[in-house]
Order: sequence, then structure tokens, then C-alpha cells
Amino acid sequence: MEDRQILSAIQIARRNWSDWRDVFEHGTPVRANPLLANQIRFAFFCKDYSVGRTIRKGSQNDFRVELCSPPFSEAIRDDSGRALDRLETSLRTRFGTHDGRNRIISVLSKVAAFLRPERFAAWDRYAKRGVNIARGRSPSCQFNTYADYLAEFDNVWNGATGQEIRGYAISKGAQGVEAEPRFLRRVLDVHLMRCGGRTTWGPTGAPVPKAT
Repeated sequence: MEDRQILSAIQIARRNWSDWRDVFEHGTPVRANPLLANQIRFAFFCKDYSVGRTIRKGSQNDFRVELCSPPFSEAIRDDSGRALDRLETSLRTRFGTHDGRNRIISVLSKVAAFLRPERFAAWDRYAKRGVNIARGRSPSCQFNTYADYLAEFDNVWNGATGQEIRGYAISKGAQGVEAEPRFLRRVLDVHLMRCGGRTTWGPTGAPVPKAT
């Protein structure tokens, strides 16, 4: 990976971190995190990250309240992502579109990635393609579960690509949060989305869907 590619990914991640710093750096308790404690903030997040459409119409605030409850807090304490998969299955019938037939792992994983950026990564179609490419597989290779995807993301983070990002940060004298894994994993996420075909980001550093 070229230095300019890493620098560009850092700049996007930096803008995103700056705009959501109070969320990323809040810590516990989960229910008091600004992302979940404020209905307007959560609605903006859902719109900015294009995940509101994955939640059944009229249930967005009920969904937010559900994420303030113990089951979600417990799920994101499981670093493997398996508990998040199980929670998604149980919540899908209540909050998923098409009478609960559509999965809601995209929004769940994005919230988890904002509340615990040191551990979770968003389930994103471009990032999934990027992970496959980084792992030397077909870009369209499927992940059966979120836990499977998270494990492969970790493999990239612990491999050559993650080492290059961490090495670049050290060589440039990164300080504060920009030297920490919770920020650098988001840099990797940006890089993987680019590898998977993402080309545009919004003013807050959120990915912008391609026009169709």
C-alpha cells in the first residue's frame, strides 16, 4: 500500500472521528452514549449512514430504545461478534423490513462499531469486498455471519495491511487517539471500503451511496 493511500484514509477517518468524537470516546454505560441517548442524534446517524431504510417504518425510535437495554450492552461485550448475530436474529422479527425477513445486521454492526471502535467493524458491502480482496479471495465471496466477517477483518488488521497502517502512524509520530487501535481500525475500514469500490464520502466522513 502506498503512503498516499494511507494518508487519504487517515484524513477521512479523522474527519469522521472529529464529528462523532463524543460517541466514539464515551465509554460506558451504553444507554448513556450520545448516539443512543438522543433520539434526534440517532435519527441523523441512521440517515447519514443509510441504515434507516433497514429498520421497519415507524419503529426507529423503538429500535433505539431497545439498544439502550441490557441485551445490546451484553452483545457488544462479546468480542467475537457471535452474540451480535444472535441478537440480530431475535430483533429482526420486530424491527426488520418486509415483516422481519430482511436482516438488520448492517445497522447493529454500525452502532457497535461506533460504541466500541476498538473492537467492531461495520458490516458494509464495500468493506466486505475489500476484506475478500485483502485475503486473496474473490471479492464476491460471502460471509455466513457477522462473526465470520469480523474474524476476517481481524485477520487483515493483524496481517500486512494492518501492519502498514500502524507502521505509517508510528513513522509520522501520530499522537493521542490517532495512535490508538480504535482509530487505526477505522482507517483500515476506510481503506477496505475503497478497495471494495467505494469512491465517495460525505462531509462527516460517512460513506455516500453511489447514484443509481
